[in-house]
Amino acid sequence: MLLDEMIDELRHSLKGKKVVNNCIGVAYTSVMLSDGSLGISHTITEGENSLCGEVFGNDAVSLVESLKNSPIERSVSVAILNSVGNIEGYENGDPIDVLEGNKLCVFGYSPGTVTNRFVSVTIYDFWNPPQRSFDNVTVKPFSSFTSETCDSTVIFGSALVAGNIEKILASISTDHLILSGISSVYAPITLKKYGFDYIGKVIAVDKIKALRVVCEGGLAKHLSRFTKKIYVKL
Repeated sequence: MLLDEMIDELRHSLKGKKVVNNCIGVAYTSVMLSDGSLGISHTITEGENSLCGEVFGNDAVSLVESLKNSPIERSVSVAILNSVGNIEGYENGDPIDVLEGNKLCVFGYSPGTVTNRFVSVTIYDFWNPPQRSFDNVTVKPFSSFTSETCDSTVIFGSALVAGNIEKILASISTDHLILSGISSVYAPITLKKYGFDYIGKVIAVDKIKALRVVCEGGLAKHLSRFTKKIYVKL
């Protein structure tokens, strides 16, 4: 699985570090490690956390290896993975702003993708809403997804948490493949192997305040004050 290979790639960066703060908020999950690094992911409240009460003070490597069996566990595991990764040579902004073409495909939870750089945008929403269209955008329930051919495809990192990413990768044909969003993990060797050519991330510019926003139940509009978007071309 992709998540397992990401863990293998980032294992060395996690070695010797412990979780010193962890919050599973209503929208996001945050983890701070013993070296002060902070990771954030989406909260998906499905399943149970088998290590509930044992995350604080635990070894980061053992946690990411154990917390993979449900979306709520992967919320914690992905946040831990997001706390590490030596991102060099990044650009500020969103990778979708440097691409253009005929068709853009997007996968995520109510992804607010607005762009005039593509003739049409097809969004597969993990919330499975009724199909609707507006301007050049068509929103479809993810449950209706079978296959797609697109010029560019954005898969939000929430697909890692939800466990949908393998299905998407197996059924998509695209010229450009982007992993993006708050739950996107910087594991460039693994992602390049799977065909990704861009990684977009949201990183904290004020780690303590970003952590507090998550712990206090903040939403995207609150978290955006203490984070910024970056991207790397692989």
